[in-house]
Amino acid sequence: MTRTEGRTALAAAVLALLGGLLYLAGLVLDVVALARFPDDAGRVGVHAAVDVVLASTLLPGGVLLLRRQPIGRIGCIAGSSAALLATLTSAILAAAGLTFADFGGPGDLAMGGLTALALVAPPALATLLLAVSAPAARWCGIEICPT
Repeated sequence: MTRTEGRTALAAAVLALLGGLLYLAGLVLDVVALARFPDDAGRVGVHAAVDVVLASTLLPGGVLLLRRQPIGRIGCIAGSSAALLATLTSAILAAAGLTFADFGGPGDLAMGGLTALALVAPPALATLLLAVSAPAARWCGIEICPT
């Protein structure tokens, strides 16, 4: 094992754990929003479901990757990919005006989607790239065949 393998896998695990905690906090806020604004249950319910999926893949993925378990690497890959997909979908829907929220105008909706994309995409992409890397695979004991 080289030091690079450990650093790569640890960085992926830490980013996955931080992302998972962020989505767990979002889930708590969604539950509060559901209690306070029951008329907005459709939008908040969808958001809460996405937060559940992301937190339930990233948190265990990060912990298991720290323990050198291959399934942890898969959790990090799945969670970060899902975060990218959800954010891209949200940004596209906001830009197209197909969203439940109304912040005053179409420009506000598109800007909100782009802001979310700018905040979520870099750490999710970094997590994904670190988790799929050969050093992270070797950290988990997965033999990588040279091509």
